[in-house]
Amino acid sequence: MKLTAFLTALTILIGFPGLSFGKDEMVMRKEPLDWTVTRDGDVCYKLIPIEAGEDVPDMRDKPCGLRDGKFSLTISGPPGTTVTIFGKYNFKKGNGFLTIKKKDHREIWLLDLIYFPAGRWFYTEATEDSGAYETFYNPSPNFEESIYSIKWGANDQ
Repeated sequence: MKLTAFLTALTILIGFPGLSFGKDEMVMRKEPLDWTVTRDGDVCYKLIPIEAGEDVPDMRDKPCGLRDGKFSLTISGPPGTTVTIFGKYNFKKGNGFLTIKKKDHREIWLLDLIYFPAGRWFYTEATEDSGAYETFYNPSPNFEESIYSIKWGANDQ
């Protein structure tokens, strides 16, 4: 009986590593805007996973990169995990940016990327749905629709 339990657990760990080991990553989704939905169904419903440490200088290479839409995201990882999303390619700050720093072990979930006050750090308490985090937002028009690069680690404001 113990051997059967051990073999079952081993099979699950080997066969389904996503269930047994958490990944530190950001998962983005591009929500279609009402005016972009066409009869052809030219809407992208793919999730865009970006592993911690994977800097992305050009989001056009990712799924849905050339589609119109508004981004939402989740971030997992330990406290202190920091990522900056930019409104320009190659991590340039000229079209706004948002720096997000996790404050606990829980996953954070951001549905609205422009909800934050401009030009200062803003702390958000943990809720039932999301962990605690800090943000620094440098706004620009349509920022939530214009995410073009992503960089992990601290960002000098």
